[in-house]
Amino acid sequence: MNYFKRAFTSIKRNLGKTCLLFLIVLILCSVISGTISANQAAENTERNLINSMLTIARVDLDWWTLHEEWPDFWDDPNAIRQITPEMINSIGALPYVETYDLFVEAHSLRSTDLERYEPEWPDGFGGGGMWVDGEEFGASFNVRGGNNPNIFDMEQGLIELVAGRTFTEAEMLNDSNVALVSQAFAELNQLTIGSTMHFDLIVFEPQDGMMWDPDHFTEENIFARQSYELDIIGIFAPLTELDTGDPWTDRDHIERISNRIYVPNNFAEAALNFWAEAYVESLSDEWLMNHDGTLMTVDDFIWIDHFFSLYTAGDFPAFREAVAEIVPPQFQVIDAGGNTSGIEAALGSMRSLTQTILWLAIGASLLILTLLITLFLRDRKREVGIYLALGERKRKLVAQFVAEIIVVAFVSIVVALFAGNILSATLSENMLISDLTAEENGGRDNMNVWDDNPFLWQGYVNVVDTDEIIASYDVSLTPMVILLFFAIGLGTTLVATVIPMIYVVRLNPKKIMM
Repeated sequence: MNYFKRAFTSIKRNLGKTCLLFLIVLILCSVISGTISANQAAENTERNLINSMLTIARVDLDWWTLHEEWPDFWDDPNAIRQITPEMINSIGALPYVETYDLFVEAHSLRSTDLERYEPEWPDGFGGGGMWVDGEEFGASFNVRGGNNPNIFDMEQGLIELVAGRTFTEAEMLNDSNVALVSQAFAELNQLTIGSTMHFDLIVFEPQDGMMWDPDHFTEENIFARQSYELDIIGIFAPLTELDTGDPWTDRDHIERISNRIYVPNNFAEAALNFWAEAYVESLSDEWLMNHDGTLMTVDDFIWIDHFFSLYTAGDFPAFREAVAEIVPPQFQVIDAGGNTSGIEAALGSMRSLTQTILWLAIGASLLILTLLITLFLRDRKREVGIYLALGERKRKLVAQFVAEIIVVAFVSIVVALFAGNILSATLSENMLISDLTAEENGGRDNMNVWDDNPFLWQGYVNVVDTDEIIASYDVSLTPMVILLFFAIGLGTTLVATVIPMIYVVRLNPKKIMM
C-alpha cells in the first residue's frame, strides 16, 4: 500500500481526530475568510468612493493653523493673504492638473429691468425674494468672470450650453461686454440670444454710526455710479441638483446657479475695480485703518478666486505636496470631496480592523495547528515506529502525514470560504453602518452645510449618500478573494506542519519499539 492510500485509510480509521482537525481548521479559516472578504470589500468600496469624488480643488488660507500659530496674521503688513495669479498659473502647470481657471466675481450690479429667478419652495417651507437695500434701484446681481473661454463650470459638468455659444479667445483678452445667462433667468425676463441687459453699479455713502439703516440707500446718498450693458451670447442650464437633506440649501444652490451671469474676467475686473476704488474713497481713514497703523488700499478688496480640476482624486496627495512647494505655509489645498472624509475614515477603520484580525487569526492558526498536529503524531508514534522498522522511508511517512492534513484541511477550507463570507457579510456591514451613523451624527448635526463645504457657494458639492456606500459594500466571492484565501489557508496549514514533521524525522524506531 502506498503512502497516499495509507493517508486515506488513516483518515477514515481516526475519524474522531479527523473531525476535530476539520472543526478547528473550519473555525480558524472562517475567521480568515471573513476578514479577507471584509478587507477586500472595504478596499473596493473606498476605491469606488475615490473614483466618484469630484476632483475640484482650490488653495485657501489654513484658518486653524493661523489661529493657533499666527494670531497676529491680520495685523502683519507683510503677511500674504491670497495667492497671486503667478502662483495659480504655476500650480495649474503641475502634471496632476487637467484644467484650471482663475476668476473675479463682481457684485452689487443693479437692474430695474430684470428679476431674479426664484425657485419654488419645498413643501412646508416658504419665503420671499432676496431682500436688497434700496429696492428702488432694482434687483442685485453678481457677475462671474473667468479666463477659460469654454467656461470651467461647463467643462466640469455643472452646466450645459442650450443655446448660443461660449466666449472666444479674443473676447477673453479684450474688453468685451458679453455674457451667458441661465435658461430659467432668460425665460423669466424674456431674454434671447442677442438681448442686451442694463446694469448700474452703485456705491452708497457710508452710514454714520454702527446701526444699519435701510432708508439710507436713496438717490441722494449715492457716492458713485457706473452703468454697464451686457449682450447675451449664450444660454445655459444647470445639470445638477442637490439632495443634502436641507431644503434651504438645495433651493439656494439652484437659485445661485440660475442667477449667475458668466462674463470674461476683463469685464468683472473692471466692475470690481470701480466698486473697490469708490468704496475706499468713500471711507474715512478711521474706517480704513489697520491695527498696525497702515491704511487699507483697493488691493485689499480685490479677490481673485480659482479652481483646479485634477485628472483623478487619487492625485490629491501628490498634488498637495507639490502645491506646498509653491505657496507660503499659511495656505492649504482643500477639495470638493472633503465631506467624504468621515466615510473614508469609517472604511479605513474597517480595513485596519480586518487587517489586524487577519494577522491575529494567521498567528493563532499557526500556533493551534502546530500544537494539535504535534499531539496527534505523538499518539501515533508506535505506528510510526512500525513503519520505520519495516523499512519505510521517513520522507514517505512525512508525505503520508502531510497528505492526511492537507486533504482534511482542504475540505475544511472550502467550507470555511463560504461560512466566513456569510458571517462577514452580516457582521462587517453592521459594523460599517454603525461607524457611518456615528460619523454622521458625531457633533455635526448643528453645523452649517455652507461652512462644512465652501465649494457649495460655487455649485460644487460631493454629496455621498451613506445608503449608497452601504449598498456598494460588496462582500461577494471574487476570484481574487478566493485565490488569496486559499493561498493563506493552505499556506498557513503547510507551515503549521513543519515543526511536527521535524518530530517525525527525529524519531528512532528502536527506542519507540522498546
